[in-house]
Amino acid sequence: MSDFAPKHGESIDQERSHAFDGITEYDNSLPRWWLWTLYLSSAFAVWYVFNFHFYTGVLTKEDADRYEYETALKIAADSQTKVKTEDELRALSKNPLLAKKGELLVANCKACHGMDMTGTPIGPNLRDKYWIYGSTMTAIVESITNGRPPSAMIAKGGNASLTSEDIEAIACYLVDLNRQGEKPGMRPQAAKEKED
Repeated sequence: MSDFAPKHGESIDQERSHAFDGITEYDNSLPRWWLWTLYLSSAFAVWYVFNFHFYTGVLTKEDADRYEYETALKIAADSQTKVKTEDELRALSKNPLLAKKGELLVANCKACHGMDMTGTPIGPNLRDKYWIYGSTMTAIVESITNGRPPSAMIAKGGNASLTSEDIEAIACYLVDLNRQGEKPGMRPQAAKEKED
């Protein structure tokens, strides 16, 4: 008996009657596991559509619109946080934990303002009494938040990388540095700088 002969209970593969380019196909039944996967997937898809779109309404357009609206309100509220006054910022600047946090966050600033914040050919010295936009804490927070176009100082607040608390911490760190005393350094925009 041949090894290729069907065993007892097995069906014999039968070729279909049509051929294309000399190629023929067998007319075999699909495997049971494949058919059950198809049936269960189809049943789940029907249940999912009716359950989530019609019955419970979890995925209705109204819910999606409400979610988008609430998200937009939250983003707007976050971006319009109350700006602190100079006195409030000065009080915060006496908190050593905020200054320490600002020291950690100021790493990106060092590329333009130097390792010890005394300036480079790109950014001015932040350790002297000459400041382009003023050395008040509100001016510092505004410079970090909104940037100073057309200079290289880009905005870091709003939808950018830093939160308002992070920006306040950086301002506290800069004020803390200046309390330690002035330090000479680069003055790349001396014509624009004014004594504060």
